[in-house]
Amino acid sequence: MKYKGKTLTKEQEKNLNKIIEGSDYCIQAPPGSGKTLLLYATARKLNGYGLNVSFNKALSILAGKNFPKHVYCKTGHALAYGSVGWKFRDRLKKITGHSLANNYNIGNTKLFRTPSHKGYLILQTIRQYCYSDDISIDKNHLPKIPITSANHEAMEHDLLEASRSILNLMFDDKNDIPITHDIYLKKWALSNPQLRKSFVMFDEYQDANPVIAAVIKNQRNTQKLFVGDQYQQIYSWRGAINAISNTDIPTLYITKSFRFGQAIADIANNTIQSYYPSFWEYNAFAGNDTIESTVSYSPLPDVDCIICRTNNGVINETIKAQKDGKNVYILGGTEQLISLINGIHDLKQIGRSYHPELFLFNNYQELKEYANSSFGGDLKPIINLIEKYGRGKLIAILNETTEDEANADITITTCHKSKGMEWPTVRLGSDYKSISDDMLPELEEINILYVAITRALKKLDLSQCDSVMPSQLSLAKKINKENEMIIAKGLGGTI
Repeated sequence: MKYKGKTLTKEQEKNLNKIIEGSDYCIQAPPGSGKTLLLYATARKLNGYGLNVSFNKALSILAGKNFPKHVYCKTGHALAYGSVGWKFRDRLKKITGHSLANNYNIGNTKLFRTPSHKGYLILQTIRQYCYSDDISIDKNHLPKIPITSANHEAMEHDLLEASRSILNLMFDDKNDIPITHDIYLKKWALSNPQLRKSFVMFDEYQDANPVIAAVIKNQRNTQKLFVGDQYQQIYSWRGAINAISNTDIPTLYITKSFRFGQAIADIANNTIQSYYPSFWEYNAFAGNDTIESTVSYSPLPDVDCIICRTNNGVINETIKAQKDGKNVYILGGTEQLISLINGIHDLKQIGRSYHPELFLFNNYQELKEYANSSFGGDLKPIINLIEKYGRGKLIAILNETTEDEANADITITTCHKSKGMEWPTVRLGSDYKSISDDMLPELEEINILYVAITRALKKLDLSQCDSVMPSQLSLAKKINKENEMIIAKGLGGTI
């Protein structure tokens, strides 16, 4: 079978024929496996009006250009905005713990470090609730906070009551309290919306928050298709739940990647099979037998892209590359980053900043407190870089990079930004999480490795990445085996 000039594999065609019978399915597809082609071809065969829900706006726009005209392409937030979110459009503004404490009644703050500290905990509680598929806020949504046992229950009770009070204000159409996009999404989800489509496809489903996942699952008289790769789930900090592994509907598998050859497929499979528990059900995938790929544990002289775990790694690799006389492109460009660095500097030096992400802060200490909260995850690494290198040196480094990847000798990026991208020759940085004191990294850290590995097309340089050295993979398997024996012993010899 062909679609837009491309021929589906026998496996893809077999999956398509199962899907058009009308049942719900989850489709597990490794990187570069042609899952998008399968979705396009399947949509053409399905009757009635359909909906494709994408994880982000960029994917949604791309889908809209390729799906048949009887399939609408939206993000979850776009669906919610069209229904109820537009009513809140004038209130979609930045809100901090400080501004919440200063302008709204958050109750007594004596149990907390500062009023703004309580404000951030309230915002974090509300955010966790909005990400969830729960009906009301409870203790499960409270953040982990360092508290004494004597104050534990009092703080929990106080924080829950304050969070419920602020949430009621945010849900109120007539109130003017600033909100995030998560508020109108949650309000829409609580109305149990019915999308009235014959079929719904959810792409990159592994990155779904429970709130939007539940909306799709609860559609009546609708065929539902959940598509993605559970080993590419790297956004738990945004509330993603690895929804594919939490789906109880039948799973169809695509077991071949067209992106790279078998050598890269082997290291990707081996990474998952080594670090994940051995009882974890994993379907290994094959590489493209028409592409010759190699994996090197010695440095390759030239690479097209270096993929790091952290922004700190990106800066360090940029410094090294510039010392070697290479023209560097940082994926996504540096203009926004330089503007943010200057804004942070202004806040620290003169106590104010007109940068849109910073103007609500009255001083640098407020910014630091925000950065150390769960809401400040995007600002904390930048502050750390400024404190490590100094503003002047950091900007000088960034100004020496090129704004056009076509003019660069090398691209440098983080794993999160690299997702969905590919390069002929890739080197992994040295800042990935590895085994420490016989403790394995969290599984999401392994997913991050997996994503980085599978960006390479032909050559993969692992010389700097201890986490995937053969000795480390063997050690990971050994630790998993020992852990399973301990569990089995505790369960009376069964597991």
